[in-house]
Amino acid sequence: MILGLLAALPWQAQAASKSKSADAKPVDAKAEKAKSPPNAISQASARFGFDLLVTLGKTAASEPNLVVSPASLAAAFSLLDLGASPKLHAALLKTLRLEGKAGDFTKLRQVLSPLIAGGKPDSPLTGIGAVYFDREADPKPAAVTKLKQAGAMVEVTDLASSATRDAINALVKERTRGLIPSLIDNPLHKGGLVLLNALHFKDEWRMAFDPAQTGEADFHRAEGGAAKVAMMHSGSAPRLARQDGRFVGVSLPYRTKGYALILITTTDKPAGLADFSEVSSWLTGDGFTEIAGTVALPRLAIKAGGDLRASLDSLGLDPAAGAPDALRQFSAKPQKIDEIIQKVVIAVDEKGTEAAAATAITSRSLADKPELSFVADKPFLFALRDEASGQTLIAGYVGDASKAQ
Repeated sequence: MILGLLAALPWQAQAASKSKSADAKPVDAKAEKAKSPPNAISQASARFGFDLLVTLGKTAASEPNLVVSPASLAAAFSLLDLGASPKLHAALLKTLRLEGKAGDFTKLRQVLSPLIAGGKPDSPLTGIGAVYFDREADPKPAAVTKLKQAGAMVEVTDLASSATRDAINALVKERTRGLIPSLIDNPLHKGGLVLLNALHFKDEWRMAFDPAQTGEADFHRAEGGAAKVAMMHSGSAPRLARQDGRFVGVSLPYRTKGYALILITTTDKPAGLADFSEVSSWLTGDGFTEIAGTVALPRLAIKAGGDLRASLDSLGLDPAAGAPDALRQFSAKPQKIDEIIQKVVIAVDEKGTEAAAATAITSRSLADKPELSFVADKPFLFALRDEASGQTLIAGYVGDASKAQ
């Protein structure tokens, strides 16, 4: 389950460790340790990421590897807040675990500026924020101005057009360097809006793993048993780490200062995701001190994606997100948040890490009657009824239509 934790702080970045190569610089652990302790926004991001993973784990119990991008969601929510009702504003803060801490979205937008306005050209982390309004949504000029001032790209277009959806997916593909070729698969709604965030990270380890030291090893599953994986091994070096009871954590820096991968595992039996609750705050690197040692880490490649709306609702987004006036500062027409789609990719090898995430918040206008779209391309229930007598003549469930033809 540790694999799911790797993405809990994608906006701080991620890292690993080394066996010394000719051009590798040693970790200046003392300098790294001297950095200021995690602030309220950083602590909230770690907690939000872990809570979201736990929530997803309950609905995807058969999926051993989970990955999310709290930063991409936070960037999208910080733009969504510019058009939010007071109730939705409070719900967004609660969901992001900023309630009663750093409840200032202005500060959050400043922190996440690289993920909204693009970031520096030489930075390993880049991003974009964009909002697409349908013409019939009649976006409020003040909201458009605020979005642009925050660094977001704003377009007013025909949202229901397939060309618009293709353009959004093309932007995501471009800004994630092809790692996420498509984000939105379903048709978009006339009168609604799409709020988008995409990020990309790529950097090399400050001390690269030696590929010659990578070998086959057992990975012990939480539910029991073991599987063979390609395990990377570092040489001994000073690094920031923490050990407390059965848990051990390490911070592995990238070449670009300020980015590191935080890893947490156990020293005894394998732990399930929920077992990491007591040390989830370690994902900020808080309490790490200089320790000499080695690191063994599996080579990783994880992809995940889907609609996070239900999970986010359970973390505090509902019921404010479904209220007719939730986005009243964006549009005069009542809007309902429809989907919160996210796709995430991360690859970790001996050389470094490349990761990308994209988030889309879609809405539909409540001013128009919704159109029915019923497609029985998945299991369905049916009943043949005699409506005069109220009797169900035949009832059935189709789990595989290919075997019913």
